[in-house]
Amino acid sequence: MTRHRIRYRIGRLLWAMVGDDRIGAVYDRFDADAREVMRLANIERRQLGHPGLADEHILLGLLRHGASSAAALLHAHGLDLETVRAELVTVGPTLAPKADPATALRALGIDIDQVRQRLQATFGSGAVLAAERRVRRRPWWRGGHSRPTPLCVYLLAKRALHFAGDHAADRGDTHVTPQHLLYGLLYDAQDPLGTELGRRGRATLAALGWVPGRPNPLRLLLQTRGVDLARLATDVSGQPR
Repeated sequence: MTRHRIRYRIGRLLWAMVGDDRIGAVYDRFDADAREVMRLANIERRQLGHPGLADEHILLGLLRHGASSAAALLHAHGLDLETVRAELVTVGPTLAPKADPATALRALGIDIDQVRQRLQATFGSGAVLAAERRVRRRPWWRGGHSRPTPLCVYLLAKRALHFAGDHAADRGDTHVTPQHLLYGLLYDAQDPLGTELGRRGRATLAALGWVPGRPNPLRLLLQTRGVDLARLATDVSGQPR
C-alpha cells in the first residue's frame, strides 16, 4: 500500500471519530484558480444531471477553466472540453442521474449551491462541512439523512481532494492549485475500482444507485485514449510550482 493511501486511511479513521471528513481543511487551502475549477466542476455536474461530484466532473472543470499548467498538460495529451464531455457521456458517470432533494428544491426556486455559498461566506466552509457531517451521522428518527444531502455532494471526489492536499503538502506548497487537483484525480483513478469507500460510504451511495466495483470513468476515458495514468501523474508532479 502506498504512502498516500496509508495516510488517507489513517486520517479517515481518526477524523471519523470526531465527525469531520476534513474536506473543509483541504478546501480552505485552495487558491482562487482551484476554487474556480471546483465551481465549474459543479456546473458540469448539474448540467449532466448527476447527484454527486466525482473525478470526471473535476476533470471537466479543469478543462473548462483552461488557464492553468494542468489544463495545458491535458491539452498536450489530446484532451479538450467538448471531446472529454462527449466521451464521458458514453462511458457513463460514477453515479448515474437520479432524483435527489436538490432537484425538488430547484423546482421551488431554491438553488442549493447559492445557499451553500452564503453559508460558507458567513460561517466558513469548515463549519458548514462539519454541520453536514453531524447531520449525516444522526439516526433517521433525529432528522438524519440516509444518502448524500444536497449540501454534501463531494463524497465520490473526497479521496482525490485529499490526495491533492497531500501532494501540495509534500511539495511544500502553501496552496492547493489546479495542478495539485489533477495529480489527486490521477492518483485516485489508478485504483482499479476507482474508490476505497468504507462500508458506510458504500451503503450511502447504494441508495443513489451506485454500483460497487465499477471502474472509475476517468480511468476508462484516459485508458481508451492510450494515456498512461501513472506517467501523466509523474508529468504533473514534475511541473514547476
